[in-house]
Amino acid sequence: VAVDEKFSEPLALVDLFGFRGEKTSNSSAYMEHYEKALKRIWEIYSNKDKIIVIEEDLILSPDFLYTLALLSETFRKDETIDAIQMWNPNSYDSINGSIELIYRVDQFYGLGYLLRRSFYEKYIKNSFKDCCSKRVWEKWTFSDTSSFLMPDVSRVFRRPIDGNRVNNIYLETLFNQKRKTSLNPFPPLSNIDILRKDKYDAQLTKSANSATLIKSLKKCETIDNNVYNLIENQNTSDTFIYVYHQGSLNDVTSLLPILSCFKLFPHEPLGLYHGILRFSSNKYHFYLVGSKSPLYINV
Repeated sequence: VAVDEKFSEPLALVDLFGFRGEKTSNSSAYMEHYEKALKRIWEIYSNKDKIIVIEEDLILSPDFLYTLALLSETFRKDETIDAIQMWNPNSYDSINGSIELIYRVDQFYGLGYLLRRSFYEKYIKNSFKDCCSKRVWEKWTFSDTSSFLMPDVSRVFRRPIDGNRVNNIYLETLFNQKRKTSLNPFPPLSNIDILRKDKYDAQLTKSANSATLIKSLKKCETIDNNVYNLIENQNTSDTFIYVYHQGSLNDVTSLLPILSCFKLFPHEPLGLYHGILRFSSNKYHFYLVGSKSPLYINV
């Protein structure tokens, strides 16, 4: 447990519970302390190629370590996976996702995660102030080729944010809206065998190809009618695809207005993978596919 040297009480508590406490030099900001802690942990465990990072103000699910253990072989074998993050920004209680599913995503949300040393050395160690000087929800930026694993349902819960912050509405929606966190100590994971990049991309394309097309979401956008009401009269499918227009791969202008239709985080799309936002909700599976996605040509 990394503790700023000016705080003696946490170190005493760490010692009481039998954990190892490590002092870092005095820091003026949390992210300065974060950088020092990451650097120090790699120095202490110089022969390790992976570490688990747990940020402050987190409550871990009972299956936090169990889920990481189930994913460890895939993580070890597939070096295109840079980290396993255990928090999903779209894991709201109203969405009611599946504890069985794990996704690949392009974006990193931190909080609680398993990090690969090679990724740290390449993108973080000497570039922390460029990539990671802000809190992780303010966007850590890495290479366009970076890829991470993320559960459909979070394995960490972050305590609600207080009201004295910049961009308060954004943060309150992200952290203070009722969230879903796994409470099952030994959940089954149904797609471990297809998380390696080649298999994942092939399975994603196959599933999207067989999904029922949602042709329009205008009713949702204009009369605030969520998508579940729009599809409730059909019972032929549990998997749906909606294609949103893009001018370029990173264009999410057409995706942004429909996020609230699915009760997703409404202020920006979170959880994209090559222009595709994938999630499950109330036993339905959804693929919001960008028209410029490299995987769209196969869909």
